Amino acid sequence: MTVINERLSNARSGIVFTRQDKPRGSIQTAFFCALTTSAILSFSALAQPLSEPAPTSDNANLSTGSMGCHDVSVQILGSGGPELDDGRTSSAYVVWIDGKARVLVDAGSGSSVQFGASGASFESLDVILLSHLHTDHSADLPNFVKGGYFTDREKNLKIMGPDGNDTMPSTRTYVSSLIGEEGAFKYLSSYTVEGQDDYTISTENIGTTTFEQPFKRDVNDSVSVEAMTVNHGPIPALAWKVRANGCEAVFSGDTNDKQGNLARFSKNADLLVLHNAIGDNAGQIAKNLHMTPTQIIDIAAQSNAKQIVLSHIMKRSEPGLNALTEAIAVVAEGRVYAAEDLMNITLTEQE
Repeated sequence: MTVINERLSNARSGIVFTRQDKPRGSIQTAFFCALTTSAILSFSALAQPLSEPAPTSDNANLSTGSMGCHDVSVQILGSGGPELDDGRTSSAYVVWIDGKARVLVDAGSGSSVQFGASGASFESLDVILLSHLHTDHSADLPNFVKGGYFTDREKNLKIMGPDGNDTMPSTRTYVSSLIGEEGAFKYLSSYTVEGQDDYTISTENIGTTTFEQPFKRDVNDSVSVEAMTVNHGPIPALAWKVRANGCEAVFSGDTNDKQGNLARFSKNADLLVLHNAIGDNAGQIAKNLHMTPTQIIDIAAQSNAKQIVLSHIMKRSEPGLNALTEAIAVVAEGRVYAAEDLMNITLTEQE
């Protein structure tokens, strides 16, 4: 049998895959190969000791080399969705730059606790990027603000996210409804008014953008971001790209990729995070919101991303996670990770 992996590392139900010598073929061939070899690979993992220990919160720093990209890593604070009993924190990611937590992408339920567990400092955050305003991506936002009171933060904080529609509020309205002067937690409103507290929170709505004309912003001299509108059913949503130290990390957010631009948006990225929330046999309502595994394989292959992370894992998608990870390893160039809370993936070897 052709060897399609040089390392198989179990992380609960997820795996980490790279290829030493892999077959080439179509997406359908990839699925067939993954499904027919899954049992053999699982048996091999049980029969022989792993060459490296599985990622945990104490041993979750995974790295590969990438020319020109340095001193950047992405840590998964939350690898799950909105479920209460999946054992995962809801979606959130920290981008570490030069050893500091500089960018937070999404702030799902429990992410503020995981932020502390990761060793991140609220003082160092430059910007919070929200992909959309479902609770499993934004509910912990006021917890970060309140927790920040007990830090030495003095620099202003920017929050960016999608504009609203008839179904959802804009990001600015959402933040105001939480911590504004008439918000649910209006005792935190001093942070939204210039000069009333140690720092000021400002919010920017991102309207509809395209692959050809994405939203672009320099956060500061060392960090820039880019956003592209993606389809998440009736919910305004964005895919985000973070650039720093010659590295690019792309976060798909929740989307069914109806426009078909996600692979191009993430072309040659150093890291691509894709959300695996449903199976191929999901109903039409779910498919109107999320990518299927078949779509994920195609995007991973076409993106040519150096590393790929499958996240937003739910109980309905977890049974197929191993096979999906293996299938991507067959057709895509990049190393593939099944996300676990607090896993930290280095975009390049430190020099």
